[in-house]
Amino acid sequence: MNTIASITLFIILICTSVEAYPKNKTFPHPPMKDYGLKDYIYLSKDLPHSENAPWRLVCQMPYNCHFQAWIQLEGTEGKVINLNSSNPLVLYLTKTEKYTTKSGDQTYEAKNWISGEGAIYTIPAGVTVKAVKYRETGYDTKFAGSFECNDNDYNILWKKGARTAYICMRDWFYDCPDRERVGFWGDGTPEMNQCFYAFDTVSHALCKELVLRPLQKGFYPGQQLEFLGEYGLWYYYLQTGDLKSISAVYASTKNFLFNTYKFGKTNQWFDWGKDIKDAAVIENCFMYIDLGTLKKIAKITGHEADTLVINFKLDSIKTNFNKSYWKDGYYKSSQVTTPDDRANAMAINSGLAESSKWDSIYNNVLTKYTNASSFFDRWVFEALCKMGKEEYALLRMANRYKTMIPASFTTLWEHYDRWWASWKNAYDDASSLNHGWNPPVIILSQIIAGVSPEGPGWSTYHVFPKEAFLTSTKVVVPTVKGDIKIDMKKTAEEYTLNIVSPLKTKAIVGIPKASFSSLKSIKVNGMTIWNGSYTGGVTGVSWNGEDAGYIKLNVTPGTWNFIATGNLTIKSPKPLPVPQPVDFVIDKRTWTATASVKDSTFLFSGAKTLVDVSAANAIDGDHWTGWRDMTKTQYPNQWFMVDMKKNQKFDKIVLDCTWAQWDNPNKYSLSVSTDGKNWGIPIATGSGEMGITTINFPTQNARFVKITQTGSDTTYNWSVYEIDLYRKQ
Repeated sequence: MNTIASITLFIILICTSVEAYPKNKTFPHPPMKDYGLKDYIYLSKDLPHSENAPWRLVCQMPYNCHFQAWIQLEGTEGKVINLNSSNPLVLYLTKTEKYTTKSGDQTYEAKNWISGEGAIYTIPAGVTVKAVKYRETGYDTKFAGSFECNDNDYNILWKKGARTAYICMRDWFYDCPDRERVGFWGDGTPEMNQCFYAFDTVSHALCKELVLRPLQKGFYPGQQLEFLGEYGLWYYYLQTGDLKSISAVYASTKNFLFNTYKFGKTNQWFDWGKDIKDAAVIENCFMYIDLGTLKKIAKITGHEADTLVINFKLDSIKTNFNKSYWKDGYYKSSQVTTPDDRANAMAINSGLAESSKWDSIYNNVLTKYTNASSFFDRWVFEALCKMGKEEYALLRMANRYKTMIPASFTTLWEHYDRWWASWKNAYDDASSLNHGWNPPVIILSQIIAGVSPEGPGWSTYHVFPKEAFLTSTKVVVPTVKGDIKIDMKKTAEEYTLNIVSPLKTKAIVGIPKASFSSLKSIKVNGMTIWNGSYTGGVTGVSWNGEDAGYIKLNVTPGTWNFIATGNLTIKSPKPLPVPQPVDFVIDKRTWTATASVKDSTFLFSGAKTLVDVSAANAIDGDHWTGWRDMTKTQYPNQWFMVDMKKNQKFDKIVLDCTWAQWDNPNKYSLSVSTDGKNWGIPIATGSGEMGITTINFPTQNARFVKITQTGSDTTYNWSVYEIDLYRKQ
């Protein structure tokens, strides 16, 4: 079977599984919110508008959402209008909605919700569009959590992560809302985790559905194994205190771990990333974690008698783990020829790797391999932080998300760099641009800001910051006890933690030793309570101990100000994003675009979905639609040109091909003209950047702009999914 056929069959099977997905029949329908009709933030044409030939109106929402398009128009009877998302993946599940006009003035609203950041209305000749709007709907929960720090790259990642998690919530946790809407346990695990840090407690109902969902023997057992331990069941219990639900699934969890799950089987599915994954090590680690969780659940649900056999299974894994898999400074089974970052990270997270092995794993594996996908990297980031390598965790995160951070899309993608590492190991145009399994929300709020429950329902929680080179973090965590608010700032001499702790909680606050080269004193609400040893004297504060990482203090509910003084190292291996001058983007609604080839279409990802890639798409304001030369891969003298209809002053051009990430121009030459005939010498030359290519030059005053390909590429086509011209304010 060839590659495209394999991919197509895989997608068909996945889409079919939407119907086969075992929804929890006893669980009530989740609450949905109608946000009402809203105005788009951008229209590709000024309204009212009509044309003598069929035309398209492309409209932008402020973020990726579930929506239904609405239109007010005037026309004659019997003409057909198409309403759709600009996201072509929507066509995998949802047919283009059509409306047949009546005579005169009329309105119509789409019947089915779809998702995306833009809507496309295809309008017949002679129909006048008077107004358009959209109705946003979504799961009825609020964005109650937040994260801010002094490096905006991580702020962007947190916000995009929260938006991605939200768009993947509706009937259950979707993997994505456009192509599949499948309730995978793998996607559901991080999506559930994110709910507790991004949304209010209404979202907990969807989390409960995942916990109570009947386990399914053949539905990717590896994903269920990832869920049935610290990252799923116990995570839910600590966040909610819902012992009843945990008790209800004890028997099925025990049966799955004792009887259903079989080691060494293919197609268990532990990660998307590189196909060659060390599944033998990974499944042992997750089974060890799950059995440890099962033991804790047994003790609190009246099943203490089961702990004997659980202990036997735990001891068996621990006894054989190092003997079987520790090789030359890292863990590796016979399934792979090189060590896997995923397997070695889980060895650390599970506790099977003793701390004496951490440095070797860090140096030999975690700093050298990036097999993990944006799903499994969550556990690599966590392992690095557990080892005290939070600085490298943050650097790895920024590097792996380097193309998502600056992208115009408001959500995080299925694959890093839109690169399908499995099967075809190349750019994947069918990967979603809104996949809920991305972990920045969890890592930044729970681990970097350091706010995490220790007792059920946040009865006890800790604040153990691991801010590394960040000099400020500010986080709000919405819990079942109320909002926890943490504000950290540090200078060369002072480390400040402001904490608002809700009623009926006990907080354990840790002053991180790693932030200091020398620590002199700690004050709480203005009074010194530590100056080399604990002195006490503040009501509501008590000593919790000291370990290699933190000086720890218990605090009762209330508002607390901690100031630790000493010598702190304030330096960063990651340069802060450079603030850019505010540029004025030139309105392009009257422009026209042409190219060196005729407008064309292509079949999307081997499926039967036809995607238009006409030149006009590159100036419609939507980054999901664009121009692409489908005649062949990149070659010299290809060109793309815009006519602005009048001379304009401009000094910067941005070419965005994020949707077709790898289609950036190999080499380019940029020319301008006032008449479209006389071009003069090029004003700029260079090589394209992955996703977004920004070209700066001295201020020009011209009407026509032409980008000419001067290089070649034997693998990738050339795409311009959006072009914008700027001039300084």
